[in-house]
Amino acid sequence: MTEKGKILESWIMVEHLSEGDIRLKDKEILTLDDLQEQDFYSLFLNEMGKKKWNQRQKGGVVVYCDVFNFQEVLDILRAQYGLEPTDEEIHFTDKFGFALYFDRKLHFLADMTFLTVSAYIRALKKVPHEKAFQECEEDFKNQLTHEFDETDGDAEKFNAAMQKVLRRYGIDVTRCRMQILGNIETDATNLHSFFVEDLEKAKKLDTDNLTAYLYGNKGERRNLDGRKESGSFQPQLFEQILQPKNYPLGRFPSNTAYALSFMQQVAVNLSIGFDNNQIRSVNGPPGTGKTTLLKDIFAELVVQQAYDIAKLSDHSIKGTEKTIYYERASIGELPEYIAEKNIVVASSNNGAVQNIVNELPLSKEIDASLIGELKEADYFCEISNAKVSSEWKEDENGKKREELVMESGPGEEAFWGLFSLEGGKSDNMSNILTNMKLIHKYLEEEYLPDPDIYKQFLKRYEEVKALRDEKQAFADSIRDYMECTRKLERDCGIHQKELEERGRELRTKLQQLEENEAECRRQLEQLRPRLKQTQERAETVRKSISSMDKCLEVYKEQRPGLLAGKKKKEEYQDRLNEITAQLVKISEEDTECVRQEKEIKAQLLSWETQLSQNLERQDKLEQTFYDWKRAEEEKIADLSRRTRELEHRRNDSKIEPLDLNQEYDDLQMSNPWFDETYRVAQSGLFIMALRVRKQFLYENRKNIKAAVTVWGQQEKYLERKAVIEAAWNWINMAIPVISSTFASFSRMCRYLGARTLGHLFIDEAGQALPQAAVGAVYRSRHVMAVGDPLQIQPVLTLDSNTLHMLGGHFGVTEKYLSASASVQNLVDAASQYGFYRKPEQSEDSWVGIPLWVHRRCRYPMFTISNVISYDNLMVQGMKKYGKTGWFDVGGTANNKYVEAQGEFLLRKIREMAESNPKILDKKEKDVIYVITPFSNVAYQLSQKLRKFFTRYDEHGKPTNIGTVHTFQGKEAPIVFFVLGADQQSSGAARWAVSEANIMNVAATRAKEEFYIVGDRKLYLGLGCDVVTDTDRVIRQYKSQHPELVEDQTRREEPHTQPEEAKTLAIDTQPEEAKTPAIDTQPEKAKTPAIDTRPEEVKAPAINTQPEKAKTPEIDTQPEKAKTPAIDTEPRRITGTVKYVGKGTKSFYAYVAGTDGREYCLTESVYSKTEQAAEVIQKGKKISFIPQEGKNKGLATEVKKGDN
Repeated sequence: MTEKGKILESWIMVEHLSEGDIRLKDKEILTLDDLQEQDFYSLFLNEMGKKKWNQRQKGGVVVYCDVFNFQEVLDILRAQYGLEPTDEEIHFTDKFGFALYFDRKLHFLADMTFLTVSAYIRALKKVPHEKAFQECEEDFKNQLTHEFDETDGDAEKFNAAMQKVLRRYGIDVTRCRMQILGNIETDATNLHSFFVEDLEKAKKLDTDNLTAYLYGNKGERRNLDGRKESGSFQPQLFEQILQPKNYPLGRFPSNTAYALSFMQQVAVNLSIGFDNNQIRSVNGPPGTGKTTLLKDIFAELVVQQAYDIAKLSDHSIKGTEKTIYYERASIGELPEYIAEKNIVVASSNNGAVQNIVNELPLSKEIDASLIGELKEADYFCEISNAKVSSEWKEDENGKKREELVMESGPGEEAFWGLFSLEGGKSDNMSNILTNMKLIHKYLEEEYLPDPDIYKQFLKRYEEVKALRDEKQAFADSIRDYMECTRKLERDCGIHQKELEERGRELRTKLQQLEENEAECRRQLEQLRPRLKQTQERAETVRKSISSMDKCLEVYKEQRPGLLAGKKKKEEYQDRLNEITAQLVKISEEDTECVRQEKEIKAQLLSWETQLSQNLERQDKLEQTFYDWKRAEEEKIADLSRRTRELEHRRNDSKIEPLDLNQEYDDLQMSNPWFDETYRVAQSGLFIMALRVRKQFLYENRKNIKAAVTVWGQQEKYLERKAVIEAAWNWINMAIPVISSTFASFSRMCRYLGARTLGHLFIDEAGQALPQAAVGAVYRSRHVMAVGDPLQIQPVLTLDSNTLHMLGGHFGVTEKYLSASASVQNLVDAASQYGFYRKPEQSEDSWVGIPLWVHRRCRYPMFTISNVISYDNLMVQGMKKYGKTGWFDVGGTANNKYVEAQGEFLLRKIREMAESNPKILDKKEKDVIYVITPFSNVAYQLSQKLRKFFTRYDEHGKPTNIGTVHTFQGKEAPIVFFVLGADQQSSGAARWAVSEANIMNVAATRAKEEFYIVGDRKLYLGLGCDVVTDTDRVIRQYKSQHPELVEDQTRREEPHTQPEEAKTLAIDTQPEEAKTPAIDTQPEKAKTPAIDTRPEEVKAPAINTQPEKAKTPEIDTQPEKAKTPAIDTEPRRITGTVKYVGKGTKSFYAYVAGTDGREYCLTESVYSKTEQAAEVIQKGKKISFIPQEGKNKGLATEVKKGDN
């Protein structure tokens, strides 16, 4: 990360190099030709004697010594650092080496002595660091102080000192000038850089906005890519930003029939609170309504300020000890949360500063139905329409008092109120203070208090908020509907899937249970017979036992007596033993039967229990499944009912919801949720907010008076900065919008510290040098830059090579020091929300919040701008067709001016004026602008046309002829873009068209007609895409609308192509890339692509009509006029890759074929090409087989060409 100190040091040096400008033609800058005998003393006193002095004025004389042209310094730098000269258009001014200041008595003012860095470089041949230069300047001042010591009132010593100084530095009096100053402290401020003091202060400051400005956004970036086919499209991001609750409650009361476009509304919603960062940028191509969205942001800030005021318990703000400004009188401090909504607009472009403050209070910009209510609110309407001034007069007692003067202008009142004024330079601030005094006088003497306005406003505020809440509720219902629809679809899918899974699981378990049941029953079936058999056998055994028992008893009764013989006894005993043994055996069998019966019964019980449990489990599983199914189906049914209810509500409503599925153009033109009723309510709330503001000012009129007093003498309160800050806040409260150029900003806010301003809006930020905004940025709590880096870049006083050298010298990158470095680029980098202009999303392609709907120019001016600068992302908001043409006029150039082009333009304007007298009527608004890239061409043309066409401002500068810088932010029905240059100055020609900025601005100044005057062969031969693409668009437009193209340099009947030769819309994207095509025709007029070759190299045309339109034609041409037949066999041609872009899955490209046609190389072809990344690169040649596509030719079977 580049050190903050190095960045600021590099900018300080660039600013020092801009110091010391002197306009030798200025009548106030006097030569020393009347010097007699080196008597400087008498000469200076004599010249001061000619000036009418006010006794209170701190007048004097400044002597500019050693005048030279700045070219000398650049030549030294180039020689010293080996820098090559460039072809850039750099304006070199005259400089002085140092300036000596003397008061009216010729007392030397050492503190005001001014040594320029240019003088240092001329003397020492090197670029100094700030410390070295400061030491040199201090030594220089000390030396001069010593020389002019004791010269007060002594002519001889004074003259000797002057002569000694000039001799020491070898300066002839012819290289000296003098200027008599009415106020020596303020009249010569243009000599010094406007920004060095703030840059020095910034070294010691550390605010969030300043850090973000220097180093960019360190958090997550939110890409606002609105192309639904883009991989960067984030619909949920747009849904969040564009919720109705994020819309403003206030609106500027312009035509209520018109809503903001999609991205304008995104920018407004982000700016009024959705974006939690306090610094952001808006990138608006020409005619995309940057001022319109600023008006709505201003209106919302005014409304929210009024709400905060109305909620105050005490509306009279009291001062405190720390804000005493006179004796015991103190000025009240606005609460910080109210003061931070104050509005300041700054720009490097003086025209932009004036335009916005002049446009805001214009009555003609207000909706016809609201102008009456707005004028009735009367935000100091009479004062706003008067020329105000003040003069000091003596009363009858000889005491001087200030008398305020209001001179009413002739005709109707142009302004509805005192809403905005230009501040900055001292004259403007004096005018603001005079207006403040008149406001105070009106509040004291004429205003009728309206204390009820606070309650009335709060009531209206809640009513408008209720309207917004209603839309939010509807939006919530839409979101609920979408969520319900998604949930219903998701839940139905999940339910179906789970139903199937659970069903499968249930069937599996039931099958297992059924198998178990079968086994149980099988076992039972086997066990029951066994039990029966066992029981039967047991019965038999028991019977046998009983029988044997009886048998035993009977046998025992037959026991032989004592006298029986031995044998008989033995036979008896054997038989008894046998019977006993049989009985034992039968008893054992009985025991076994009992055991078996018991065992079988146990088994039976087990299997019967298992069977019972099995059946219960089956019932439970089935019941659980059906209970779950019923519950889930009820949930889905409830969700379905809710979805239908929300759908009916959506369908029955007339509210237009956010639809991110629209086609790109339709989406960009849309503005969801709110209708004209709400816009009327918003506008009414803004008007009521002005009434609240007015009443609040009435209750604080003492603070208004105090603010005027304090601001007029700020030097008294340098030890009490809170007093100065309080005064500013009251001034900005009375005048809601105050503008200033950056050049005057630091002086206006000199004594205001960091974070003392509320909202800073930087207009035309692309034109501002990055160092210009530092003071404004660190003083502001909220910063918003609005501009377009693809239009005019900052005006350079140093060429790009010198800037690069200085960057290396101080160790900073081109981000901070280069020809393209601007306020816009730095605030773009600091923006959390924005857009990547390049598919690869490189750091340098990130821009702020983009605007895309263009409502200024007709076709083809819109198309030219869209093609060369905005990758066809702009959307045409007005489908009208204008005139165009390239008048091919060449010739020898003298410092880029071609006399033949001047002669042609003179003749052409006179010719046009014959049919439109307003062109030459200087009472009418400008009808024609003449624009050129080169300052000398602008000067020569203004001289050429001065007798009948050129118009001048009060300073004698042409207003309708100039370089593009003259016309940034302006528009006219007709524009002539005079290119100038010849082959000898082709380097300058290349510079003019190497980047799109100049052509872009020139084309988009033209509302209805745009003509190029220049050497077509020279410029097309440069090979620059800007000019070749512009020429291609014009030629294609000619084929579509020959009656709207004029390119004859002499009066001839325009050549009209036959109807069948007309071809239409320019399609610059392959089908699958699906980005907006260049469309210069209504939908019904679209036909295939156009041959883009120069006329002299066109090959035989290919029939591009649909197949059904092809019918045999009778050949009416003689044989020699016949064009060769088209070879229908595949043929290979070569072409140059013009563009490579990232698609959804791969890359795509556009190829300019050698046959003059443009071909699309689709993603699928790119993917199939071997080593595609190496072969298919911008600028490289490829070989391919052409095929006819749906809308244009396709490049297939791509191979590497000869490069």
